[in-house]
Amino acid sequence: MKPIKHVSFDLDGTLINSFATMKIAWEAATDELNINCGFEEYRRYVGLPFPKILQMLGLSNSLIELNELYFAGTRRLYDQIPVIDGANELIDQCRAQGLGTSIITSKPRKNSEMILEKFGFAVDKLICGDDLTKGKPDPMAGILLCEEFSVDPEQVLYVGDAIFDFQFALNAGMQFVMFADHGENRLPGNMLNPVETVDELKQISRYL
Repeated sequence: MKPIKHVSFDLDGTLINSFATMKIAWEAATDELNINCGFEEYRRYVGLPFPKILQMLGLSNSLIELNELYFAGTRRLYDQIPVIDGANELIDQCRAQGLGTSIITSKPRKNSEMILEKFGFAVDKLICGDDLTKGKPDPMAGILLCEEFSVDPEQVLYVGDAIFDFQFALNAGMQFVMFADHGENRLPGNMLNPVETVDELKQISRYL
C-alpha cells in the first residue's frame, strides 16, 4: 500500500457521539408528524444521505417536513453532543505530520459547520451531504477530495464507524480503518472482507 498523505474522517460516531441527540430529535420530529418509525430503525441507515434513508424506510413522502424538523432539532441540541476521546489530538497529530485532513459526512453543511466550530476540528476540507449529488457509499466525495488535494485514493485513509463508511472507502479506492469504540460500533458479522479496526482514536496513529 502507498504511504498515507491524507486522513479523512466520518463525523457522527467517529469524532462525535451524537446518537443520543439524534434520538431525541428523531422522536420529536416523527411524533409531530404522526409517523410510526422508531429511532433504531432510522439508526440502521445512519451514514447514508438523508433522502436515501427515508426511501429505505418508506418515508420519502415526508422528506421535506422530516428534513426540516429533524435537522432543526439536532441543531438545537448540538451543545449536548460530546466529543469522542482523542478526536482533536488525532487531527492535530495528522496536521503536525504534514498530512492533509478532511471530514466527509452525510450531515447537512449547516449542522456540520456548527459542530466543527463547537469542537474546533481544524481540518483542511469539509464535505457534507448537501454538497453532493451522490452521497456515501458512492465514491463522489472521495473523487472530489483526491482531485482537490492531488493525491491518489490509495494515499487516503478514511476513518469511519459504519458499513456505509467502509463501502464508501472501498468504492473510492481508499484505505479504511473502522472505529469500533469498544464494540459500540459494529460491522455486519457475515462480512468476508478483512477490516482494520481500532477501539480508540489514538490507535489510528499506527497507520500514519
